[in-house]
Amino acid sequence: MVVSAERERVNGMLTLITSLLFFAVGTVVLTSGIFTLQSNHKTPANRAFFALTAAIAIWSSGMAMSTTANDAATCEIFRRISAVGWSTVYAILLHFILIITGRAPSLRKWWFYLCLYLPAFFSVFAFAVPNPMNPFPYNLHQTAFGWTNTSQHNIWDWMFYAYYIGYALIGLLLLYRWGAKSSAPVTKKNSRIVRVSIIAALFLGTITDVVLSSVFSELPQMAPAIMLIPIISIYHVLQKDSFGITKGIDKKTSYMILFVSVLAYIILSALQVLLPEKSFAIASVVLDKSEIRGIFVQIQMFISIYLVLKGNRPGYIASLIINSISLVTAIGFLIRNKSTSSLPGIISYTGVLVIISLIRAYKEKNDDYIKRINTQTVREKFYSSVFKQAPVGIAIISGTEFTRNEEFDDLNINPAYERILCRTREELQNTDWTTITHPDDLATDLAYFDQFKKGKIDYYPREKRYIKPDGSVVWVDMLISRFASSNEKPGDHVCIITDITNRKNIEATLKYNSEHMLLTGLYNRGILEKTLESDALIPSSYKRALVSINLSAMHVLSLRYGNNYNQTLLRNIADSLKAYSNDKRVLFNTYEDRFVFYVKDYEDEKELTAFSERLLYTLSSYLYIHGIAVGIGILQIDKSTAHDTDELLTKLVNTSEIAAKNNGSGSNILFHSTELDIQITRENEIGQEIREIAEGIKIDRLYLHFQPILDVATNKVCKFEALARLDSEKHGFVPPLEFIPVAEKTNMLAPFGERIIILALRFLKKLKETGHDTIAVSINISIIQILENGFASRLLNMINDMHLNPENVEIELTESVFSIEREEINTVINELKAAGIKVLIDDFGTGYSSFARVSELDIDCLKIDKSFIDKLLVSKTEEAITGDIISMAHKLGHCVVAEGVEYEEQLSYLREHNCDMIQGYLISRPLDEDSALNLLKNNKK
Repeated sequence: MVVSAERERVNGMLTLITSLLFFAVGTVVLTSGIFTLQSNHKTPANRAFFALTAAIAIWSSGMAMSTTANDAATCEIFRRISAVGWSTVYAILLHFILIITGRAPSLRKWWFYLCLYLPAFFSVFAFAVPNPMNPFPYNLHQTAFGWTNTSQHNIWDWMFYAYYIGYALIGLLLLYRWGAKSSAPVTKKNSRIVRVSIIAALFLGTITDVVLSSVFSELPQMAPAIMLIPIISIYHVLQKDSFGITKGIDKKTSYMILFVSVLAYIILSALQVLLPEKSFAIASVVLDKSEIRGIFVQIQMFISIYLVLKGNRPGYIASLIINSISLVTAIGFLIRNKSTSSLPGIISYTGVLVIISLIRAYKEKNDDYIKRINTQTVREKFYSSVFKQAPVGIAIISGTEFTRNEEFDDLNINPAYERILCRTREELQNTDWTTITHPDDLATDLAYFDQFKKGKIDYYPREKRYIKPDGSVVWVDMLISRFASSNEKPGDHVCIITDITNRKNIEATLKYNSEHMLLTGLYNRGILEKTLESDALIPSSYKRALVSINLSAMHVLSLRYGNNYNQTLLRNIADSLKAYSNDKRVLFNTYEDRFVFYVKDYEDEKELTAFSERLLYTLSSYLYIHGIAVGIGILQIDKSTAHDTDELLTKLVNTSEIAAKNNGSGSNILFHSTELDIQITRENEIGQEIREIAEGIKIDRLYLHFQPILDVATNKVCKFEALARLDSEKHGFVPPLEFIPVAEKTNMLAPFGERIIILALRFLKKLKETGHDTIAVSINISIIQILENGFASRLLNMINDMHLNPENVEIELTESVFSIEREEINTVINELKAAGIKVLIDDFGTGYSSFARVSELDIDCLKIDKSFIDKLLVSKTEEAITGDIISMAHKLGHCVVAEGVEYEEQLSYLREHNCDMIQGYLISRPLDEDSALNLLKNNKK
């Protein structure tokens, strides 16, 4: 009997411990769920977690009650209540996983909810609701740990196994893919924590509640307690705000302290129920049951207060739950037993609830106050850090003086302000901003500040200059704004400055570059235009004129010596011209090789002419040696043209160009006149006709004449030189010396020259067709044409298309070819000569040509300029150098053609000195095609 009683007592204790464990689990789990929901009830993850903890709490509480039930019928009732929790917990867990892994959008469809919770519904129906389909869902028996259930492994059990294992595996798969697809280390870590905790719970729960309960029926089913593992893990992750929770959870709460405290409280509650009626003696002190119960209640009160103080909000929630349950239990005992023995407990539990609520309210206010203080401190540190680290200068200024207000301590002037102005805070506080402002900016600055003090404006931005201690200037972009403080004054303001010195320097550089020619440093055309437009608006009695210096002929120096030489010479010329610049004569560099003096208040044309002659004298020291022509065009400004700047400058340019060309290689001064406008108009009209011919419109206006060239040895015509002629619709016959420069000026020389080549080749084809297949045609080609990309290939293609012999084609280059780089021109010449085309130098001896330069080019023939042939009539025979030119050319392997032969005396001299060919009026004037063919026909006879 004693052994049996002892066993019953031990079994009773084990049953009580098991029940208390379930109660503690349910309380702690529900506490974490309530707290999480309170933290942010709008977050789906928080709501799902609360539902999960509520299901576990129902499961755990039902198990606690069923374990200590008086009989099997009562146990089954609580088991069915518990089934509501464990039947739904796996569906809710999968729901929670879907939310945290980002699969929540699928849950917006009602049918998805239905499918998700359908297995849970069937489990509730089978195990929680009495029904004829599963009338005996539990196999209950009494053990040392209280009432337990042994699995029957029927169809309903297997359906539940499939449900919870299947949902658990789906959840694990979702968690794995969530972590694998994410590149964020935090997400990978959270996925791993939750996944491992679910695997551990699934494994341990299956072992204890399925395997061991089937083999050892005495063992209790511990699944509710095991569910603490994933709950703690999820709560831990939620604490770190890793599921997108907008408000974090208190990280100071210890889950273990909470669990132990709740468990101790429940144990004390159980001990109060199990106390025997007899008294207890401790040493000499005798305590009866009511006294011991009072001690337990006091300890419970201390635990409750400890939870509130130590556990923060979760501790308060747990304390509120367990004391509320104790209060309800005590009231139930009072009503059921009609005994006042529980009345002290009711009063104590009520008092505890009031006390913990007061403590909590006070603690929340205190925490809120401390939080505000901490927040204010953090903000002050933050703003102080921003103030000190800001890249812009910030200063609090009272009037014109930098403030010393101790209210702001070291927040009066920030380091950037000191750095920009190169002054320390102490130096700034001993001065005012008016003394360090640039004098040119001070008046405007004070005017703005006066309006600011009077309240007319609340802020104003400005760009201004400050003077540094070393006297240098710093440009700042300044913003002045009103500053409100405890002792506000009208002039109190915040000054924010940004160093824009670099920007201003760049702007100044850009402005300088836009107004000046970089090569010479002189004002450009744009500034001249603005000056003319401005002066045109101002009534004045003095005369104004523009003197333009045209140095466009200097481009040949770039070809001859390179661009660097040409630019250096231009720079030196500009420096010399600057010496003539003063208040009445301002120098501008309108183009790279053109300069303009804007002359004011001069007497008459004589003064302008004298001034221009001095300019020519200066320029001659640089250009005479190179044979460069200088043209100076003068335009006097009158009231009729003063307001049209474009017209003024156009007339000026045209005047200077004509001046440069009128005198060959010399220099010329030309005043603009009405006759000059007529000449310019004629030039423009001729230029338009040339453009039309080049574009294939009315090409009959261009035609060729052919001047025969006589072979001195055979006394027969051996070739013709093709000479272009222009028959203008408006101006009639225009000589080549007029229209060729116009074609060059209008950039039409290359296409216009190609038309000439086509006409010359057509004549050559007629010669072939009429039996004169040994007669050659010589075509004049400009340097611009021959240096064009693909010139040689285009010429050869035209020759081949007409089935002509390239050996009957000759090209004549002017002596300006010697100003071109030798390698560049030789490349083209060699390509032409390789095809059989002969290359001649025209007008030899007039400009750049020399035998030294001739030897550098792979040419076939020289054409002696007419000026040498003319001298044969006036010079003594022994003094003429024409014979020497012929001799030197032969020694270099070149044949010689004499141009402009008009008299027998000239022919005799040339024949005596072995000249190869002659050309001139002595033989024939230039002929049209038919006349040229008749000449050949007669020449055969």
